[in-house]
Amino acid sequence: MNWNYLSAKEGANKQVISSQADSLIKISRIWADFFPANTSNQPI
Repeated sequence: MNWNYLSAKEGANKQVISSQADSLIKISRIWADFFPANTSNQPI
């Protein structure tokens, strides 16, 4: 087993996961701008 390869692969996976989390946070903030949390303004 090549441990250097495994550790590098694991680090790359962590970077991908963190970048996906960052993009999800950005998307959720954009959605929050379009749809404010205050839903009392919406008609019933």
